[in-house]
Amino acid sequence: MKILCIGDSLALPGHHNTYEDTWYYLLKRAFPEYDFISFFKRALTTDALVTLGGGEGDVDQRPSGADMLESYMPDTVIIQLGIVDCAPRLLRRFEKKILFYLPKILSIWYVDLVKVIRKRDINRTDVPIEKFQKNFENYLDRANSIKTKKVIIIEIAYPDDRMVKKNQGIIYNIEQYNAFINTLQKKYPFVKVVSPLDARNHNESIYEDGYHPNALGHTLIADAIKIILRRE
Repeated sequence: MKILCIGDSLALPGHHNTYEDTWYYLLKRAFPEYDFISFFKRALTTDALVTLGGGEGDVDQRPSGADMLESYMPDTVIIQLGIVDCAPRLLRRFEKKILFYLPKILSIWYVDLVKVIRKRDINRTDVPIEKFQKNFENYLDRANSIKTKKVIIIEIAYPDDRMVKKNQGIIYNIEQYNAFINTLQKKYPFVKVVSPLDARNHNESIYEDGYHPNALGHTLIADAIKIILRRE
């Protein structure tokens, strides 16, 4: 069985995690008979599921939607995306595009100025919720058309106080985006949503920096997915 795994930096090593700590590695070790394929990229958004997008850099180096579905024709897909989409931002989308082409010194000056006159805003996101919805529906419609058996979506994690203090309103955005994610289970019978990470339900730390999961956080994700894969 081919299992395509898609995610942003939360699925990658770093933030004091080794590769062996990641949920991807834990699943590979638990199911050696399955073919796990990884497509992880820092700052990846759901735009990448559909069109070119996801992260800064040369446009030609950004992933296309086919790279995350039709190119592999997977039996199962695991998706961990959403926080980059919904997090309150300091800069508007068009400002980021302009800054990308400006000399570095001007970009730094502009960002420093914005930090003085503006705060992060829940209505200023990299991917507005309407686009987020269309991205997922487009992807799942395509998955259905190629007869993908299962799409497992990891719900957007609820951060601890360290991240909340830096991103006022982030809980509100996470709840809105997650509410939509959970409707997908009703619309698409092959979709399963798991919710392994919620700092509000843990006395122990599950994050390294307020949001990126530590070794325990990765284990919680892997354990939630194992339950579904064992039913296959």
